[in-house]
Amino acid sequence: MYHTLLYDFRDSVPHMSGLKKFFPYSTNVLKGAAADIALPSLAGKTVFFYFSASWCPPCRAFTPQLIDFYKAHAEKKNFEVMLISWDESAEDFKDYYAKMPWLALPFEDRKGMEFLTTGFDVKSIPTLVGVEADSGNIITTQARTMVVKDPEAKDFPWPNVEAKK
Repeated sequence: MYHTLLYDFRDSVPHMSGLKKFFPYSTNVLKGAAADIALPSLAGKTVFFYFSASWCPPCRAFTPQLIDFYKAHAEKKNFEVMLISWDESAEDFKDYYAKMPWLALPFEDRKGMEFLTTGFDVKSIPTLVGVEADSGNIITTQARTMVVKDPEAKDFPWPNVEAKK
């Protein structure tokens, strides 16, 4: 089921300023799960921006792996995932996102999607980028590979020196 619980990053608490830099054009993020989660609950978490689309065969193959990883480790490892959709229609986005248990940038926020895509230098999908919510520092740009290589999350959150800013 598709839910539209909205979050406002611009009016979020001061310790969330790290994430705010990624949302200059949008104020809302969708939550696909039925549970209400307040934005401050992202404080102290690692947030993974998941660039994906329903039309992309590698994305359709990786998404179930990421869902399994998320269900197994999100609570214990203190992270959240946020879909940044490259879908071409709102209907495709809605159908694809309905299968996901995490956050999403609203489909209508194409400017925000372009900003994040350019800012993280995303050239292809699926791409999964890990960021510290409080500081906004990039932890890893290789999270997609690591979800596959480290499904037990032994080395999570997989920091890599070249990704740190």
